[in-house]
Amino acid sequence: MIRRSEFLKSAVMTAAVITAAPFAQAEQTDIRVSGGWGPYPLMVIWANEYQKTHDNVDITVSGGGTGKGVSDVLNGQSDIGMMGRDPAQKEIDQGLFPIAIIKDSVVGTVNRSNPAYKEIVEQGLSREDLNAIFSGQVTTWGEVVGKDLNDDTIEVYGRSDASGAAKTWFKFFSDESQSHFQNLADANFNGDQPVAAAVAKEPNAIGFNNLNFAFNVETGEYVGDIRPVPLDLNGDNTISDDESFYQNRDVFLAAVADGRYPSPPARRMYVAGKGPFKGEVKQFVDWILTDGQQYVVENGYVKLPDAALEHQRRYLNDGVTANNRQQ
Repeated sequence: MIRRSEFLKSAVMTAAVITAAPFAQAEQTDIRVSGGWGPYPLMVIWANEYQKTHDNVDITVSGGGTGKGVSDVLNGQSDIGMMGRDPAQKEIDQGLFPIAIIKDSVVGTVNRSNPAYKEIVEQGLSREDLNAIFSGQVTTWGEVVGKDLNDDTIEVYGRSDASGAAKTWFKFFSDESQSHFQNLADANFNGDQPVAAAVAKEPNAIGFNNLNFAFNVETGEYVGDIRPVPLDLNGDNTISDDESFYQNRDVFLAAVADGRYPSPPARRMYVAGKGPFKGEVKQFVDWILTDGQQYVVENGYVKLPDAALEHQRRYLNDGVTANNRQQ
């Protein structure tokens, strides 16, 4: 026979377990994200929004460039690497698992007080012009636009970090590597913001930036003294109507979306893991491809087509290792 005292003790313990169970907290998950400066601003927004509805998740986001993101992931120092360029086959061979998330663009940037600014807007800069400028074959703006100018020595600015933006920009007009152009530049800077700040201070400078450093995210207008460089895509020394889409961010993004602005310098951006994503990290990436897409356009990026996003979700969920870059 069970004594009454033992029964009460057992009942109290059982009730305590039942009562405590609904209040048990989910295990805390820390997600570390690092890498490219291009996707960085949007990733910060995604992290903040995701954490609002996932109390058990703490996401830290840091920049450093695409190269750092890839290195961090492959070395186990990050759970997600942000990439502003297509993954290289050798990176995939090392276990990198990329998922395309958005489309963005790199633009050439000059100062609005550039002595040749009027001519640059009217004529644009062709692939040949850009190669000549960034490789040091021409050294004055007068040479570029065919006009006699004073105090027009070109200042070429590049990136010192392992930059997806740099690789994408140079790929538009040259087969040479980022390091090749780094050695030829007048100055190299670590990150987008320092390049933009340097171009804004120097009338004769030319650099390149992710589009959100040339167009204000909130207003869509130009940022300070920085101006995007119109590309003379057909090389006729004139910016024709179908090449004129730099008036504001919305007009420019429409040109990126419909392909009038070429790829490169437009590019897909990725999140990448070491091997297939798992657990809460995988859920976060899936959220980026679904609910998180509502934040893309309003923050100055271009959405991938719905079919492409769905393909990326299948790739994410199947965990296959096939290269998905062209899907």
